[in-house]
Amino acid sequence: MTLVGFKRATIGVFGKDGKCTKKYVVEGVQDKGATKEAEITGLNKEPKKIYGSDIAYHVAQKGTGDVEVNLGILDLPENASDEILGYAIAQSGITYIGELTEAPFCSIMLESSTMQGETAKFSILKGKFSKESIKMNTLEGDDSEPEADSYKFAAVSADQEGEAKGQVVAKYFGKEETALKKMDEITFPGLSNTPPVETPPAENNDKAGKKTN
Repeated sequence: MTLVGFKRATIGVFGKDGKCTKKYVVEGVQDKGATKEAEITGLNKEPKKIYGSDIAYHVAQKGTGDVEVNLGILDLPENASDEILGYAIAQSGITYIGELTEAPFCSIMLESSTMQGETAKFSILKGKFSKESIKMNTLEGDDSEPEADSYKFAAVSADQEGEAKGQVVAKYFGKEETALKKMDEITFPGLSNTPPVETPPAENNDKAGKKTN
């Protein structure tokens, strides 16, 4: 199925109990970020031929490969970015990245559309964000355009109870309300009906070195 557009990304942040404690919606609202591009990779394992009786007798390919999401976001609020990356925000308002940096577990739901106009949702149920670099470019006159920041989301198997246990990715194409609600429940366990939060104030982290999760 061919996908058209990239309307929205919703990021859930998990607490230590494995439940989602808050979520951020990135959908083009001014000063709250906009989606640019997303690519989910590693959905299949590389096939491995099993030989017997001097021939290729079987092909082993069960499960997924190393599932990752390469995500481009424009203008994600800095406090939201700091939280999903596990950066420490001191009372001074300074953000620190160092030996205590550890990203919290998160989930992410990506929303597009089919060529027939149906909603297409993809959820990566559990994983951690990383951002390898911070890039700056010189201005090139009045036509300079900002580039999207690149985030990587490395997935692991979901450990929640129910039909999603042990799964990595969920997808749904359509408009059935029951299925859409279920997608929310498995992507943001414990928080499926809670509205998105504003970016957290710096004073939430009372000292440098304290992780945001």
